[in-house]
Amino acid sequence: MHFLFNFGLVISVFITSSLILFILIFLIYFSFPLIISGNFLQFFSLKWDEINNFYGLLPMILGTIYISILATFFAAIMSFSFASLMAFFLPKSLTNILNKFILFLSGVPTVLYAFIAIFLLVPWLNDILDGRGFSILTASFVLSFVVLPTMTIILFNTFNSIPKKTILAAKSLGATKEDIFFDLVLKNAKKGILSAIIFGFARAVGDTMIALMIAGNTLKIPHSILDSARTLTAHIALINASDYESIAFKAIFICGLLLFLFSFLLVGSLKILNKEKIYE
Repeated sequence: MHFLFNFGLVISVFITSSLILFILIFLIYFSFPLIISGNFLQFFSLKWDEINNFYGLLPMILGTIYISILATFFAAIMSFSFASLMAFFLPKSLTNILNKFILFLSGVPTVLYAFIAIFLLVPWLNDILDGRGFSILTASFVLSFVVLPTMTIILFNTFNSIPKKTILAAKSLGATKEDIFFDLVLKNAKKGILSAIIFGFARAVGDTMIALMIAGNTLKIPHSILDSARTLTAHIALINASDYESIAFKAIFICGLLLFLFSFLLVGSLKILNKEKIYE
């Protein structure tokens, strides 16, 4: 039985690794002609205009970064509040209810968040922001609810992973829940908090539907959070090139390669963090 379990584990790792390697080879294969064409740097220019043969991806790269960072910021505030309340300050019955609510949010399709926002949030923001409802701010706020469950679960587990004997020792010295949380838990949970932020950012970078439906999809460099923007994932979904040999079509593989690189860097940073214990 033990042998079968180990064998199944090895097979699973092999299949997963092979699929990841296949995706990387697939992206490189279709991107390689553009990379060696001598015009690779044009994809990091400021303008995308197929009619005039401009294929700059920088607006989409910056749009991805801006929306993901702002969404992670919103989600970090909410998830920190939820996780701290669940771990230390709420009765167990309320903690269970809140935990089920967080798990429910993790199962809601992202398109549903976007659909509700289009009919409820965007019209309201259009009224108060002079018609700028489809923007980085709106997309980031809605996207934060998609990121929220991931970050909350990680933070909750981090806050609960402190040894029980340490908590009992602190209580025996007269420490309150607030003292334990702020003076003991937070000071020693830096890596866990950072891991939650990285996971949340990775989740935000990979989302498509919310950015596609709410961010406005403007092919320009955004200068404020009230501007419209397009992300790399939305650009892949929106590109409509009938000529498979065109630069516009092949550019979406550059987008895919950039997203793969984002994921690789984020996973690599998590591996570095996980070399040490979450609590220092």
